[in-house]
Amino acid sequence: MFNEETCQRCGTCLEQCPFLQLPIETAKEEISKMIETRNSRKIIKNCASCSYCNAICPTGSNPYALIREIRLKNYRDNGVRSLGLITEDIPHNLMSIALEINKDEKQRELNKYENPPKSSKMFYVGCGIPYCFPDLTQTKLFGDLPLLGGMEYCCGGYIHSYFGEDESKIKGLELYEKFKTLGVEKLITFCPGCDAMIKGVYPSIIEEFNVEGQTIIDYFVEKYHQGELKIKKKINQRITFQDPCPWRNLDRKMYDGPREFLEIIGAEVVEMKHNKEKSLCCGAPLIISNRSLATKIAKERISEAKHVNAEVIAHICTGCLATLSEHATENNINSYYITELAQMAIGETPALKILENTKNLNKQIIKTLSKNPKLIAERYTIKNGKISRL
Repeated sequence: MFNEETCQRCGTCLEQCPFLQLPIETAKEEISKMIETRNSRKIIKNCASCSYCNAICPTGSNPYALIREIRLKNYRDNGVRSLGLITEDIPHNLMSIALEINKDEKQRELNKYENPPKSSKMFYVGCGIPYCFPDLTQTKLFGDLPLLGGMEYCCGGYIHSYFGEDESKIKGLELYEKFKTLGVEKLITFCPGCDAMIKGVYPSIIEEFNVEGQTIIDYFVEKYHQGELKIKKKINQRITFQDPCPWRNLDRKMYDGPREFLEIIGAEVVEMKHNKEKSLCCGAPLIISNRSLATKIAKERISEAKHVNAEVIAHICTGCLATLSEHATENNINSYYITELAQMAIGETPALKILENTKNLNKQIIKTLSKNPKLIAERYTIKNGKISRL
Protein backbone atom coordinates (compact mmCIF):
# COMPACT_ATOMS: atom_id res chain seq x y z
CA MET A 1 0.00 0.00 0.00
CA PHE A 2 0.98 3.64 -0.49
CA ASN A 3 2.47 5.06 2.71
CA GLU A 4 1.06 8.56 2.93
CA GLU A 5 2.80 9.17 6.25
CA THR A 6 6.33 8.62 4.96
CA CYS A 7 5.78 10.33 1.59
CA GLN A 8 7.50 13.73 1.66
CA ARG A 9 5.74 15.05 -1.46
CA CYS A 10 9.22 15.61 -2.92
CA GLY A 11 8.06 14.77 -6.46
CA THR A 12 11.06 12.54 -7.22
CA CYS A 13 8.81 9.71 -8.45
CA LEU A 14 7.19 11.93 -11.07
CA GLU A 15 10.23 14.02 -11.98
CA GLN A 16 12.46 11.01 -12.66
CA CYS A 17 9.73 8.89 -14.24
CA PRO A 18 10.93 8.23 -17.83
CA PHE A 19 7.39 8.73 -19.13
CA LEU A 20 6.22 11.78 -17.17
CA GLN A 21 9.51 13.69 -16.62
CA LEU A 22 7.71 16.54 -14.87
CA PRO A 23 9.64 19.64 -13.74
CA ILE A 24 10.35 19.25 -10.04
CA GLU A 25 7.95 21.94 -8.86
CA THR A 26 5.19 20.56 -11.08
CA ALA A 27 5.97 17.08 -9.79
CA LYS A 28 5.62 18.23 -6.17
CA GLU A 29 2.28 19.85 -6.95
CA GLU A 30 1.06 16.80 -8.83
CA ILE A 31 1.91 14.25 -6.13
CA SER A 32 0.20 16.44 -3.52
CA LYS A 33 -2.89 16.71 -5.74
CA MET A 34 -2.90 12.95 -6.30
CA ILE A 35 -2.85 12.30 -2.56
CA GLU A 36 -5.63 14.80 -1.89
CA THR A 37 -7.95 13.94 -4.80
CA ARG A 38 -6.98 10.39 -5.75
CA ASN A 39 -7.05 11.54 -9.36
CA SER A 40 -4.62 12.71 -12.09
CA ARG A 41 -5.16 13.15 -15.82
CA LYS A 42 -1.39 13.08 -16.37
CA ILE A 43 -1.15 9.65 -14.76
CA ILE A 44 -4.15 8.20 -16.59
CA LYS A 45 -2.77 9.29 -19.98
CA ASN A 46 0.97 8.78 -19.61
CA CYS A 47 1.69 6.17 -16.91
CA ALA A 48 2.87 2.80 -18.26
CA SER A 49 2.31 1.01 -14.92
CA CYS A 50 5.97 -0.03 -14.94
CA SER A 51 6.39 0.78 -11.18
CA TYR A 52 9.78 2.40 -11.78
CA CYS A 53 8.61 5.06 -9.35
CA ASN A 54 8.85 2.56 -6.49
CA ALA A 55 12.48 1.82 -7.35
CA ILE A 56 13.47 5.49 -7.13
CA CYS A 57 11.27 6.73 -4.25
CA PRO A 58 13.76 8.03 -1.62
CA THR A 59 11.45 7.17 1.30
CA GLY A 60 10.20 3.79 0.09
CA SER A 61 6.61 5.03 0.24
CA ASN A 62 5.40 2.83 -2.64
CA PRO A 63 4.03 5.62 -4.86
CA TYR A 64 2.98 3.12 -7.50
CA ALA A 65 0.25 1.88 -5.14
CA LEU A 66 -1.23 5.40 -5.22
CA ILE A 67 -0.93 5.51 -9.00
CA ARG A 68 -2.51 2.06 -9.25
CA GLU A 69 -5.41 3.21 -7.06
CA ILE A 70 -6.03 6.12 -9.44
CA ARG A 71 -5.84 3.92 -12.52
CA LEU A 72 -8.12 1.21 -11.10
CA LYS A 73 -10.76 3.82 -10.32
CA ASN A 74 -10.53 5.10 -13.89
CA TYR A 75 -10.97 1.57 -15.28
CA ARG A 76 -13.92 0.89 -12.97
CA ASP A 77 -15.61 4.12 -14.05
CA ASN A 78 -14.80 4.01 -17.76
CA GLY A 79 -14.11 0.37 -18.55
CA VAL A 80 -11.35 -1.18 -20.65
CA ARG A 81 -10.98 -1.55 -24.42
CA SER A 82 -11.62 -5.05 -25.69
CA LEU A 83 -8.12 -5.37 -27.18
CA GLY A 84 -6.62 -5.60 -23.70
CA LEU A 85 -8.95 -8.29 -22.35
CA ILE A 86 -7.58 -11.81 -22.82
CA THR A 87 -10.80 -13.78 -22.67
CA GLU A 88 -12.96 -15.76 -25.06
CA ASP A 89 -16.03 -14.05 -23.56
CA ILE A 90 -15.67 -11.08 -25.92
CA PRO A 91 -15.53 -11.27 -29.73
CA HIS A 92 -12.39 -9.23 -30.35
CA ASN A 93 -9.18 -8.94 -28.38
CA LEU A 94 -5.49 -9.01 -29.20
CA MET A 95 -5.28 -12.79 -29.08
CA SER A 96 -8.43 -13.55 -31.06
CA ILE A 97 -7.29 -11.08 -33.74
CA ALA A 98 -3.83 -12.69 -33.86
CA LEU A 99 -5.46 -16.11 -34.21
CA GLU A 100 -6.85 -15.09 -37.62
CA ILE A 101 -3.29 -15.18 -39.02
CA ASN A 102 -2.48 -18.80 -40.04
CA LYS A 103 -5.54 -19.79 -38.05
CA ASP A 104 -5.66 -23.50 -38.83
CA GLU A 105 -2.04 -24.08 -37.88
CA LYS A 106 -2.34 -22.06 -34.67
CA GLN A 107 -5.59 -23.76 -33.73
CA ARG A 108 -3.99 -27.20 -34.00
CA GLU A 109 -1.25 -26.15 -31.60
CA LEU A 110 -3.73 -24.44 -29.27
CA ASN A 111 -5.72 -27.67 -29.02
CA LYS A 112 -2.57 -29.30 -27.63
CA TYR A 113 -1.82 -26.44 -25.22
CA GLU A 114 -5.39 -26.43 -23.90
CA ASN A 115 -5.61 -30.22 -23.52
CA PRO A 116 -2.24 -31.41 -22.21
CA PRO A 117 -1.72 -34.77 -20.51
CA LYS A 118 -1.57 -34.69 -16.72
CA SER A 119 1.84 -33.82 -15.36
CA SER A 120 3.29 -32.37 -12.16
CA LYS A 121 5.51 -30.07 -14.23
CA MET A 122 4.59 -28.16 -17.39
CA PHE A 123 5.86 -25.41 -19.66
CA TYR A 124 3.46 -22.50 -19.22
CA VAL A 125 3.46 -20.65 -22.55
CA GLY A 126 0.67 -18.25 -21.58
CA CYS A 127 -1.18 -16.25 -24.24
CA GLY A 128 1.24 -14.15 -26.29
CA ILE A 129 3.32 -17.03 -27.64
CA PRO A 130 0.52 -19.35 -28.91
CA TYR A 131 -1.40 -16.54 -30.62
CA CYS A 132 1.26 -14.03 -31.64
CA PHE A 133 4.64 -15.79 -31.70
CA PRO A 134 3.98 -19.54 -32.17
CA ASP A 135 7.40 -20.17 -33.74
CA LEU A 136 9.05 -19.77 -30.33
CA THR A 137 7.85 -23.21 -29.22
CA GLN A 138 9.13 -25.02 -32.32
CA THR A 139 12.27 -26.47 -30.76
CA LYS A 140 13.49 -29.70 -29.18
CA LEU A 141 14.28 -27.66 -26.06
CA PHE A 142 10.69 -28.36 -24.96
CA GLY A 143 10.43 -31.99 -25.91
CA ASP A 144 10.23 -33.56 -22.47
CA LEU A 145 7.25 -31.80 -20.84
CA PRO A 146 3.69 -30.80 -21.85
CA LEU A 147 3.01 -27.21 -22.93
CA LEU A 148 0.08 -25.41 -21.31
CA GLY A 149 -1.46 -22.18 -22.59
CA GLY A 150 -4.14 -20.32 -24.50
CA MET A 151 -6.78 -17.83 -23.36
CA GLU A 152 -8.41 -20.48 -21.19
CA TYR A 153 -5.22 -20.63 -19.14
CA CYS A 154 -4.32 -16.93 -19.23
CA CYS A 155 -2.54 -16.03 -15.98
CA GLY A 156 -5.01 -13.20 -15.33
CA GLY A 157 -2.46 -10.41 -15.37
CA TYR A 158 -4.86 -8.18 -17.26
CA ILE A 159 -7.46 -8.63 -14.52
CA HIS A 160 -4.98 -7.60 -11.85
CA SER A 161 -3.92 -4.56 -13.89
CA TYR A 162 -7.42 -3.35 -14.71
CA PHE A 163 -9.73 -4.63 -11.98
CA GLY A 164 -7.71 -5.20 -8.81
CA GLU A 165 -7.16 -7.86 -6.15
CA ASP A 166 -10.76 -8.98 -5.55
CA GLU A 167 -11.31 -9.93 -9.18
CA SER A 168 -7.78 -11.38 -9.36
CA LYS A 169 -8.61 -13.70 -6.47
CA ILE A 170 -11.61 -15.06 -8.36
CA LYS A 171 -9.49 -15.66 -11.45
CA GLY A 172 -6.66 -17.15 -9.40
CA LEU A 173 -8.93 -19.66 -7.69
CA GLU A 174 -10.35 -20.71 -11.07
CA LEU A 175 -6.84 -21.24 -12.41
CA TYR A 176 -5.72 -23.08 -9.31
CA GLU A 177 -8.56 -25.57 -9.68
CA LYS A 178 -7.57 -26.17 -13.31
CA PHE A 179 -3.94 -26.67 -12.31
CA LYS A 180 -4.96 -29.16 -9.61
CA THR A 181 -7.12 -31.09 -12.09
CA LEU A 182 -4.08 -31.40 -14.37
CA GLY A 183 -1.86 -32.42 -11.45
CA VAL A 184 0.38 -29.36 -11.91
CA GLU A 185 2.77 -28.55 -9.08
CA LYS A 186 5.33 -26.52 -11.04
CA LEU A 187 5.03 -24.19 -14.04
CA ILE A 188 8.01 -23.17 -16.17
CA THR A 189 7.09 -19.70 -17.39
CA PHE A 190 7.88 -17.81 -20.59
CA CYS A 191 6.37 -14.44 -19.64
CA PRO A 192 7.30 -11.95 -16.88
CA GLY A 193 3.62 -11.10 -16.47
CA CYS A 194 2.96 -14.76 -15.67
CA ASP A 195 5.92 -14.68 -13.26
CA ALA A 196 4.37 -11.74 -11.41
CA MET A 197 1.03 -13.54 -11.02
CA ILE A 198 2.27 -17.07 -10.26
CA LYS A 199 5.19 -16.11 -8.01
CA GLY A 200 3.89 -12.85 -6.55
CA VAL A 201 0.21 -11.93 -6.73
CA TYR A 202 -1.63 -15.22 -6.27
CA PRO A 203 0.43 -16.53 -3.33
CA SER A 204 -0.17 -13.20 -1.56
CA ILE A 205 -3.98 -13.20 -1.95
CA ILE A 206 -4.84 -16.92 -2.10
CA GLU A 207 -3.67 -18.90 0.92
CA GLU A 208 -3.86 -22.32 -0.72
CA PHE A 209 -2.14 -21.28 -3.97
CA ASN A 210 1.04 -23.36 -3.88
CA VAL A 211 1.96 -23.86 -7.54
CA GLU A 212 5.67 -23.22 -7.97
CA GLY A 213 6.88 -20.94 -10.76
CA GLN A 214 10.26 -21.12 -12.50
CA THR A 215 11.39 -18.93 -15.40
CA ILE A 216 12.42 -20.66 -18.59
CA ILE A 217 15.83 -19.01 -18.09
CA ASP A 218 16.37 -20.59 -14.67
CA TYR A 219 15.17 -23.87 -16.16
CA PHE A 220 17.89 -23.68 -18.82
CA VAL A 221 20.52 -22.84 -16.20
CA GLU A 222 19.38 -25.79 -14.08
CA LYS A 223 19.47 -28.15 -17.05
CA TYR A 224 22.96 -26.96 -17.97
CA HIS A 225 24.33 -27.64 -14.50
CA GLN A 226 22.67 -31.07 -14.54
CA GLY A 227 24.48 -31.82 -17.79
CA GLU A 228 21.23 -32.06 -19.77
CA LEU A 229 21.66 -28.89 -21.84
CA LYS A 230 24.63 -29.24 -24.15
CA ILE A 231 26.15 -26.05 -25.57
CA LYS A 232 27.43 -26.81 -29.07
CA LYS A 233 27.98 -23.27 -30.33
CA LYS A 234 29.16 -20.36 -28.20
CA ILE A 235 27.45 -17.01 -28.81
CA ASN A 236 30.53 -14.79 -28.74
CA GLN A 237 28.81 -11.41 -28.78
CA ARG A 238 28.24 -8.45 -26.48
CA ILE A 239 24.74 -9.02 -25.15
CA THR A 240 22.62 -6.89 -22.84
CA PHE A 241 19.43 -8.09 -21.17
CA GLN A 242 16.15 -6.15 -21.13
CA ASP A 243 14.94 -6.64 -17.56
CA PRO A 244 11.12 -6.77 -17.62
CA CYS A 245 9.01 -4.44 -15.48
CA PRO A 246 6.87 -7.18 -13.80
CA TRP A 247 10.00 -8.59 -12.12
CA ARG A 248 10.42 -5.40 -10.09
CA ASN A 249 8.09 -6.66 -7.36
CA LEU A 250 9.63 -10.14 -7.13
CA ASP A 251 12.75 -11.57 -5.50
CA ARG A 252 15.85 -9.73 -6.69
CA LYS A 253 17.42 -13.12 -7.46
CA MET A 254 15.27 -13.12 -10.61
CA TYR A 255 17.89 -10.90 -12.21
CA ASP A 256 20.72 -13.40 -11.74
CA GLY A 257 19.40 -16.12 -14.05
CA PRO A 258 19.53 -14.23 -17.36
CA ARG A 259 23.08 -13.04 -16.76
CA GLU A 260 24.30 -16.49 -15.76
CA PHE A 261 22.65 -18.07 -18.78
CA LEU A 262 24.13 -15.54 -21.19
CA GLU A 263 27.58 -16.24 -19.77
CA ILE A 264 26.97 -19.99 -20.08
CA ILE A 265 26.31 -19.64 -23.82
CA GLY A 266 29.49 -17.59 -24.25
CA ALA A 267 28.24 -14.01 -24.30
CA GLU A 268 30.03 -10.99 -22.93
CA VAL A 269 27.28 -9.53 -20.74
CA VAL A 270 27.08 -5.73 -20.73
CA GLU A 271 24.70 -3.63 -18.64
CA MET A 272 22.66 -0.69 -19.85
CA LYS A 273 22.62 2.43 -17.67
CA HIS A 274 19.24 1.43 -16.26
CA ASN A 275 19.17 -2.24 -15.34
CA LYS A 276 17.68 -4.83 -13.00
CA GLU A 277 15.10 -3.25 -10.63
CA LYS A 278 15.85 0.18 -12.12
CA SER A 279 15.47 -0.98 -15.71
CA LEU A 280 13.49 1.22 -18.10
CA CYS A 281 10.19 0.08 -19.54
CA CYS A 282 10.18 -0.61 -23.29
CA GLY A 283 7.13 1.62 -23.83
CA ALA A 284 4.80 -1.17 -25.01
CA PRO A 285 1.98 -0.45 -22.49
CA LEU A 286 1.38 2.96 -24.09
CA ILE A 287 1.44 1.95 -27.75
CA ILE A 288 -2.34 2.25 -28.07
CA SER A 289 -3.04 5.19 -25.73
CA ASN A 290 0.07 7.31 -26.41
CA ARG A 291 2.10 5.93 -29.32
CA SER A 292 4.41 8.94 -29.68
CA LEU A 293 5.50 8.67 -26.04
CA ALA A 294 5.91 4.89 -26.34
CA THR A 295 8.15 5.40 -29.37
CA LYS A 296 10.21 8.03 -27.57
CA ILE A 297 10.84 5.70 -24.62
CA ALA A 298 11.71 2.78 -26.91
CA LYS A 299 14.30 4.88 -28.71
CA GLU A 300 15.80 6.00 -25.41
CA ARG A 301 16.11 2.37 -24.34
CA ILE A 302 17.90 1.44 -27.55
CA SER A 303 20.26 4.39 -27.12
CA GLU A 304 21.34 2.89 -23.79
CA ALA A 305 22.11 -0.42 -25.50
CA LYS A 306 24.02 1.40 -28.22
CA HIS A 307 25.99 3.38 -25.62
CA VAL A 308 27.49 0.16 -24.19
CA ASN A 309 28.18 -1.17 -27.72
CA ALA A 310 25.76 -4.07 -27.34
CA GLU A 311 25.48 -6.27 -30.40
CA VAL A 312 22.38 -8.07 -29.11
CA ILE A 313 19.49 -7.33 -26.76
CA ALA A 314 18.14 -10.49 -25.12
CA HIS A 315 14.51 -10.60 -24.01
CA ILE A 316 12.21 -12.68 -21.83
CA CYS A 317 9.19 -10.49 -22.66
CA THR A 318 7.68 -10.75 -26.15
CA GLY A 319 6.14 -7.28 -25.69
CA CYS A 320 9.58 -5.77 -25.10
CA LEU A 321 11.03 -7.68 -28.02
CA ALA A 322 8.28 -6.65 -30.43
CA THR A 323 8.46 -3.01 -29.31
CA LEU A 324 12.24 -2.59 -29.35
CA SER A 325 13.26 -4.80 -32.29
CA GLU A 326 12.61 -2.30 -35.08
CA HIS A 327 14.50 0.51 -33.33
CA ALA A 328 17.30 -1.90 -32.43
CA THR A 329 17.65 -3.01 -36.07
CA GLU A 330 17.96 0.62 -37.14
CA ASN A 331 21.00 0.82 -34.86
CA ASN A 332 22.54 -2.48 -36.03
CA ILE A 333 21.56 -4.28 -32.83
CA ASN A 334 19.88 -7.68 -33.00
CA SER A 335 16.99 -8.58 -30.70
CA TYR A 336 16.38 -12.18 -29.65
CA TYR A 337 14.00 -13.91 -27.29
CA ILE A 338 15.97 -15.93 -24.77
CA THR A 339 14.83 -19.26 -26.22
CA GLU A 340 16.11 -18.21 -29.65
CA LEU A 341 19.56 -17.72 -28.15
CA ALA A 342 19.24 -21.12 -26.45
CA GLN A 343 18.40 -22.68 -29.82
CA MET A 344 21.48 -21.14 -31.40
CA ALA A 345 23.63 -22.42 -28.55
CA ILE A 346 22.45 -26.04 -28.94
CA GLY A 347 22.93 -25.95 -32.70
CA GLU A 348 19.37 -25.26 -33.86
CA THR A 349 18.36 -22.53 -36.27
CA PRO A 350 15.48 -20.45 -34.80
CA ALA A 351 12.75 -19.15 -37.09
CA LEU A 352 13.48 -15.50 -36.12
CA LYS A 353 10.00 -14.33 -37.11
CA ILE A 354 9.30 -11.89 -34.29
CA LEU A 355 9.42 -8.78 -36.47
CA GLU A 356 7.48 -10.46 -39.28
CA ASN A 357 4.82 -11.70 -36.86
CA THR A 358 4.55 -8.28 -35.21
CA LYS A 359 4.06 -6.53 -38.54
CA ASN A 360 1.44 -9.08 -39.61
CA LEU A 361 -0.36 -8.65 -36.29
CA ASN A 362 -0.43 -4.86 -36.67
CA LYS A 363 -1.90 -5.25 -40.15
CA GLN A 364 -4.52 -7.65 -38.85
CA ILE A 365 -5.47 -5.25 -36.04
CA ILE A 366 -5.92 -2.40 -38.54
CA LYS A 367 -7.95 -4.69 -40.82
CA THR A 368 -10.18 -5.78 -37.92
CA LEU A 369 -10.72 -2.23 -36.68
CA SER A 370 -11.54 -0.99 -40.18
CA LYS A 371 -14.28 -3.62 -40.41
CA ASN A 372 -15.46 -2.96 -36.84
CA PRO A 373 -14.77 0.75 -36.12
CA LYS A 374 -17.00 0.67 -33.03
CA LEU A 375 -14.41 -1.51 -31.30
CA ILE A 376 -12.40 1.60 -30.42
CA ALA A 377 -15.31 2.99 -28.42
CA GLU A 378 -16.44 -0.25 -26.77
CA ARG A 379 -15.60 -0.61 -23.09
CA TYR A 380 -15.93 -3.59 -20.77
CA THR A 381 -15.75 -4.20 -17.05
CA ILE A 382 -15.52 -7.26 -14.81
CA LYS A 383 -17.48 -7.69 -11.60
CA ASN A 384 -17.60 -10.83 -9.48
CA GLY A 385 -15.72 -12.66 -12.21
CA LYS A 386 -18.28 -11.80 -14.89
CA ILE A 387 -17.44 -9.60 -17.86
CA SER A 388 -19.99 -7.09 -19.15
CA ARG A 389 -20.06 -4.33 -21.71
CA LEU A 390 -20.58 -0.77 -20.47
